[in-house]
Amino acid sequence: MDIRYAVGVESFADFIGDMGLDHVELRAGYLDVRDEERQAERLRRIAQEHDVTYTVHAPHLDAAPGNVNERLRQGTVDAIRSAIDLAADIDAGGVIVHGGTARKRYPEHVRDHVRDQAVRTIRTCARHAADRGVPLCLENQRDTDDKHRHTATPERLANFLADVGVDADALKLTLDVGHAKATGVDYARFVDRFDDQVHIAHLHDNDGESDAHDPLPSFRAVAAEIGAAYNVLEMKSRDDVRRCVSGSTAEP
Repeated sequence: MDIRYAVGVESFADFIGDMGLDHVELRAGYLDVRDEERQAERLRRIAQEHDVTYTVHAPHLDAAPGNVNERLRQGTVDAIRSAIDLAADIDAGGVIVHGGTARKRYPEHVRDHVRDQAVRTIRTCARHAADRGVPLCLENQRDTDDKHRHTATPERLANFLADVGVDADALKLTLDVGHAKATGVDYARFVDRFDDQVHIAHLHDNDGESDAHDPLPSFRAVAAEIGAAYNVLEMKSRDDVRRCVSGSTAEP
């Protein structure tokens, strides 16, 4: 549910039901802006009445897991833990989290420190998620010209997971096929490397350079290849979702 703050959860759940879809990914940032949407009882009612399941995307804008300022990093931990608690309260299938970024202009020792901070954050949050019975799902991010993502390639993701060092049942993965494409990595490499660890798939397309979140009309075949428990059409508009479901990239 990448609704860009425009509509309510229930309206979106009704819309995807009309499309023959049955899953909503809630973005914590959206829920924080519209506080009434965060009420667990209300979200459970919507799920039951509309026959949808949930995942929750933890805060990532303005929330850096590798923040060099320890007090700010701790704030990110608190925000992710809050998203985990909400997910547990609404029986969500998982919580998506980013592994963080180091700007390439930073000296090497600073980039190393940022990564170490991010590892600490994800380790703490994965243990909290295990206590609450909700899998934390680390997402592959895309590299950019000025940002080094700790999870952009299968090799970096594997090394990051190893350093976090928690049980695979507590820390699963979100495979974002658009992020992989924009980084120049075939998403199949993630599938081959991690297989059953991939719990959530983010499905969208781009030109191989930008993170445009364009429609992906072949999403059914891609989802079948990945085999994740939850699949999210991570579009920017309802019309884009319609184009995916209809199998067309043309304007409606």
